[in-house]
Amino acid sequence: TMVSQLVKHERIETTVAKAKEVRRLADNMVQLGKEGSLCAARRAAAFVRGDDVIHKLFTELAYRYKDRAGGYTRLLRSRIRVGDAAPMAYIE
Repeated sequence: TMVSQLVKHERIETTVAKAKEVRRLADNMVQLGKEGSLCAARRAAAFVRGDDVIHKLFTELAYRYKDRAGGYTRLLRSRIRVGDAAPMAYIE
């Protein structure tokens, strides 16, 4: 769900630990989008939620990162959450 929201909104705020895990999975989804085959589309559809997210992966993001070999996401540490002192970060 977080990968789908990241693709949809292109920037979300979460804890650092979750952001590191989402980064790994989101990079794999962008790689599937760059591949562009029917098999890749089905594999991505089995993982992310929403037809608009799949469409964005295979059109807009695939075109944007066509020349890049990896490192599609960026992690920016932002603050310490007040309630439980968890380190927060933006992932984009």
